[in-house]
This record gives sequence, structure tokens and C-alpha cells, in this order.
Amino acid sequence: MNNSRRILNFLFLFAILFLIVLQPIYAEEKPSSAGKFNYDVIGGDWQRTDGGYLIKVSDVQLDGQAKVEYLNPSPIHVAQSLISTRKEFIKLFIKFQDKGYEGSTYTLYYYPEKDALAGFYYQAVMDKTFEVIFLRKGSEK
Repeated sequence: MNNSRRILNFLFLFAILFLIVLQPIYAEEKPSSAGKFNYDVIGGDWQRTDGGYLIKVSDVQLDGQAKVEYLNPSPIHVAQSLISTRKEFIKLFIKFQDKGYEGSTYTLYYYPEKDALAGFYYQAVMDKTFEVIFLRKGSEK
């Protein structure tokens, strides 16, 4: 990845995280059936910008359920996934239950202006949280 692309990704992530931090902790989460958002937009293949990590989202339902697969590059078992809203964001939550990933989670927010998922990866085994960005695979953005 060239230097300008890294800087752009960093600035984008910083702006997203700044917005998320400004969100009140007590922000109301609503099930995806709230009807205000097009939850199908979460469907597709999402590539993490810092590696070969891939999230595949399909069969998005009105109740916030979806088929979610995760590859690193081999499949990692997804124990739980849920699409909901927090304030004006569509939120994708993923929890893993697999060797080396026990209890690890992604909490990602959809940003339509960049067609990106950005947020946090909590690596439970290491007890560390990482800021991450996923772009739609094959997207020119």
C-alpha cells in the first residue's frame, strides 16, 4: 500500500473514531427493524485495509440477523452477529468462538459516504483493541 493511501486511511479512521467518541455512551440502540435505514447495504464482501481479513455478509433480515462469515484467510467460527442502529449509524456486531479467537469481537459502523465499515476489533486472547476499516471488496472508493 502506498504512503498516500495509508495517510488517507489513517485520516478517515481518525475522523470516524472522533465521531464515534462524541456519541454519548447512553446512546439508544435500536433493532434493525426500525425501518429508517437500508440494512441490505451491509450485505457483501468486506476486506480489511491492513490485511487479508474478509467479512462476508449475506441474507440480511429485518430483525438484524444475517449470515456472516469471517476468513483470516481460513474460516473462523462466527458465534454471534447482529445488525442494529446506534444514533444515525448502522452497526454490525460480530463475536467469534474459535481457537485463538475465543470471545473476540468486531464492532463496526457503516459510513455510506465511503462505503466502508469502521470501528474496533477486540482480540480477547490478547486483551487488546484495534481500530479497523473494512472496504467493500472490489470497490473503487
